[in-house]
Amino acid sequence: MNLGFTSGKVRKTAPSKKWTENQIEQKIKEFNKRIEEAKEREGDVEVRDGTLEKAEWIKDEARDYVLAETVFREAYALTGGASKKMEILFEIIIMNLEKYDLDALKKDVATCKQLVDDGADWDKRNKLKIFEGVYLMLIRDFKTASDLLLSSVATFTCTELLEYKDFIFYAVVMGLLCADRKTIQKDIIHSPDVLSIIRDIPHLKQFAESLYSCDYKKFFQSFVHILDRVKSDIYMRDHVQFYAKEMRLVAYRQYLESFKSVTIENMAKAFGVS
Repeated sequence: MNLGFTSGKVRKTAPSKKWTENQIEQKIKEFNKRIEEAKEREGDVEVRDGTLEKAEWIKDEARDYVLAETVFREAYALTGGASKKMEILFEIIIMNLEKYDLDALKKDVATCKQLVDDGADWDKRNKLKIFEGVYLMLIRDFKTASDLLLSSVATFTCTELLEYKDFIFYAVVMGLLCADRKTIQKDIIHSPDVLSIIRDIPHLKQFAESLYSCDYKKFFQSFVHILDRVKSDIYMRDHVQFYAKEMRLVAYRQYLESFKSVTIENMAKAFGVS
């Protein structure tokens, strides 16, 4: 199954060939033999590297995520250093995002946060914000997800999980829902990083700018298209009704805050509805 990222799907490359069960079994035996030889003749680093190579092959070629996770965790146990441990956990998290294993995701994200405290490098710290942000979208903690994603716009390197264009989509739709107006202005509307890509994402530029500029008719016109994407997004589709309701309330509140009194007729005209 090819899951090239177009609407929130985990990015994966297709296997280089179709493997039969016998071929997979034989390949795993070859890995096991090399690992045993490394145990006898080489050191712990070589054993770990061989185990990691085996896990990556099982994930990418055999596509057996259950077995791959088991082997990755074996490699994790053999690994020293917070940053290297986080690299392995990121591989596991990517698989569990696709499996929608929320319990495992919660546990591994928490472990990664502890590894950050233990001294993981800058790159791993920044990538963890993206992994955690995606997990939080799955469990509908949109406010914390928004904070994490918007704070990562200028430092995004997590291409193993998301393409930059898709990351910007999540950052913007989360930010418009949860961030205050000052943050939206700074981190979305006037952000050079967002501006460099937002026009390439259908309807997103009008969606953000129309809300910020209080052009509610254009906002709702683009909102329809944004919801179409949310409906098909693997991370957000289960929350589409909640997102639609809450995003409408953001617009209504913003409109009403400008007036001491407002008629239904004026409001309907502003929003382009009956």
